[in-house]
Amino acid sequence: MAGELKLAILVEKKAGLRKEIASQLESLGFEDTIRCSEPPCAQRIIESQNRPGLLVIGNSDDVGKCHNLIKYSRAQMAHWTIIVLDHINSEKSIFGAFSAGADDVLHVPFSYAEFAARLTLRITQATEVKKKVLSTVPTVFDDILLTHTEHKIINYLVMHKGKTVTRNELARHVDDKEWEYGDRKYDVHITNIRNKLKKKPDTGYTVKSVRSVGYYIQESSDEKL
Repeated sequence: MAGELKLAILVEKKAGLRKEIASQLESLGFEDTIRCSEPPCAQRIIESQNRPGLLVIGNSDDVGKCHNLIKYSRAQMAHWTIIVLDHINSEKSIFGAFSAGADDVLHVPFSYAEFAARLTLRITQATEVKKKVLSTVPTVFDDILLTHTEHKIINYLVMHKGKTVTRNELARHVDDKEWEYGDRKYDVHITNIRNKLKKKPDTGYTVKSVRSVGYYIQESSDEKL
C-alpha cells in the first residue's frame, strides 16, 4: 500500500500505542519506521531527510510541540503525508492540527482497521496530487508549499474558475463524503491558502469567500474586466 513511501516517522509518547502503530505500518509496506517519543527527536530526523515519507504524530502531551512539528515538517517536506493521533479530542486540538498542516486526524482510541483505511486513502490522494493535480495547478503555485489537501482545493477552485464552489463540493472532492454543518475544516484550509498566497503576491491569485455559500478563486486580471 505504501507504494513509493518507504519511510515513516512515528511520534507517540505512549509506548503501547507506538508499538502497535509501528507494527501496523510495517504490515502496510513501510520498510523504515523510525520511532520517537518526543517531537524534538523527530525534528532532528526530518532535518536529515530528502525523500518522501509519512509522519504520524500523537498529541497526548504538549499540543503546542505537536503543532510546531507539523508546521516544521510541512515547511521542510511539503508533500509528506501527516496524520495526527488526537488524544485530546477537542475542537481546538482538531482545528490546530489541520491549521498546522495535517492531512488527517484520528481520535484516540481508534480501530487499526480505521487507521489502515484512512492512511491508505490519504496516501492514495497524495499520489494523485503528485501525479495529476500538480500538473493541472498553474505553475505559479509551485513554490507556495501547499499541503496535499490544499493542492486538491486549489486544483478544484481553478478547474471551476468563474463559479462559487460550496463546502459540500469540496468535501466530496477532497474526502469523498458530504460536508457536515459546523465542520470548519475547509475554512481552516482556505485561511492557510490565503496566508500563503499573501506571501507570494506575484501569483496573481486570491481566494474569495461568498458568505454562507462557499469560495471562488480570482486572478488579478479578472478584477480589471
